[in-house]
Amino acid sequence: MHVAIYARHSTDKQETSTQDQIRRCREYCSVKGYHVADVFFDEGISGSHLANRPGIGALLVAALDGKFEGVIAEDLSRISRDQADTANFFKKMVFLGVPVETVSDGLINELHIGLKSTMNALYLKDLSDKTHRGVVAAVLRGGVPGGQLYGYDLVHALDEFGEPIRGKRKVNEEQAAIIREIFEYYAAGRKLKHICDDLNRQGIDSPKGGKWAPSSLVGSFVRQTGMLRQTLYNGFVTFNKLQYRKHPENGKRLSIVRPEKEWITVPIPELAILEEETFLKVQKALDERSSMHMQRKLIPAVMTDEERRDKSIRRSKEWRRNQAVGKKRANAVFGGKLYCGEHDQKITATYAKHYSCPVKGCANRNLHYDEVIKLVLDAIANLDEAKIIEHFEGDELQQVRAHHTCEIERLTQQLEDLRTSINKVIDALGLDARSAEIRAFFDDKGEQIQRTKLDIAHHKRELAGCAIPKKLQNIVQQHQRLVTRLSLWSRDPVAVPPIRQTIKRLTITTCGDQTGNVTCCADFDVQGITSLGQLK
Repeated sequence: MHVAIYARHSTDKQETSTQDQIRRCREYCSVKGYHVADVFFDEGISGSHLANRPGIGALLVAALDGKFEGVIAEDLSRISRDQADTANFFKKMVFLGVPVETVSDGLINELHIGLKSTMNALYLKDLSDKTHRGVVAAVLRGGVPGGQLYGYDLVHALDEFGEPIRGKRKVNEEQAAIIREIFEYYAAGRKLKHICDDLNRQGIDSPKGGKWAPSSLVGSFVRQTGMLRQTLYNGFVTFNKLQYRKHPENGKRLSIVRPEKEWITVPIPELAILEEETFLKVQKALDERSSMHMQRKLIPAVMTDEERRDKSIRRSKEWRRNQAVGKKRANAVFGGKLYCGEHDQKITATYAKHYSCPVKGCANRNLHYDEVIKLVLDAIANLDEAKIIEHFEGDELQQVRAHHTCEIERLTQQLEDLRTSINKVIDALGLDARSAEIRAFFDDKGEQIQRTKLDIAHHKRELAGCAIPKKLQNIVQQHQRLVTRLSLWSRDPVAVPPIRQTIKRLTITTCGDQTGNVTCCADFDVQGITSLGQLK
């Protein structure tokens, strides 16, 4: 009988494994009196899937052409360690009338397919678990998984037993200086493209030896990758972010992001390159820029009419605030913000240093600039910590914070449910599932996950925006210093723009009795006030 021999070994470290299998199969054929028509083999290829294995593919083609009458292998695991693949291969051979024999078990039948395939699949799973546990154990001992990492050199050393120490590294000072420069630039607000252009002009090679690109710095927001997110630069190695699973149709490995609670973080302070303050500042900027970028890109397609209207209102307010703090000098600190308390009309300048309500007969007419500026400064000087805290602890903001907190919890649970559903589908998919349906399902779930993450980031920013500022005392002190400057010169170009930013509305009221007392009440823009803490 003319037979074909098939051999396979898993890694390139088993250089003689394939030849040993072929030699043993030839000896088996010699004892059985078989004539070896051809030999097929795959070297350094895992047995987890038949796809992308040229040797077994060529064997199947030759079997269809009738070039041999049987298949010989050393063991059933050499064909495949996947249950479905082994059963599928056996079914094809049975259909073609080609028996399958192994040196270890002889003629293969359905019983072998059931028992041996199950044992091989369990071995593969156990091997994967052991490998994963070994890497985790190495990380917990202070090792760094993976290959070359920019900023570090691999160290080849042996332990007391003469075994190589895996994952040992040391800081590359030349590359570390470049990393510090990149982080400082990004923390200062520079764009990724400008940073990359500077590095390329200086002739500095990227981690892969080519030109620097923004993607190499920022990586993926969803997967938390990229140089600017590398926690080892801060003295911590983060591991177990991704889980790899085999696609049921093509056998390719798909990476799935694990929940953050499953990530493993181990401190390695001797490998820290950056100051913690700089690293944390960059992480905050990355989260803000990444989430805002995705919102600008994805949200408009799914926004409701009400959301578009709210966005338009916020942009108008932001534009007015930017106008207030722009380079253009304002003529008066109260310009455009002064209103009549009786008629709710804007008080405007009528002629030199005189301001009036547009309603004839109103008591707030012909107000002199010196009188108005004194009232305005007295009104805005009353700002203290208690008033700011009272604003943030009011019922309205408490309800807003409670709403955002509940939404964050709900959306986080929704995100976990989506990930769980995807993982369940991946585990349950069979060989009969159609790829088009699979892609449609994952595309739909992917869009839901993206939208949920964007909503979580939005609620977190809103929650942070309605929280009491941390450096409240410094904000109030800065406000008082600016008011003092205005008391000395009411048109001080340094003090006018930031003070205008803190004022939402100024209301002038003149008493109708014989006294004719004029009072001013200030309505503060709390968001503008908190930004004073950023002034130097």
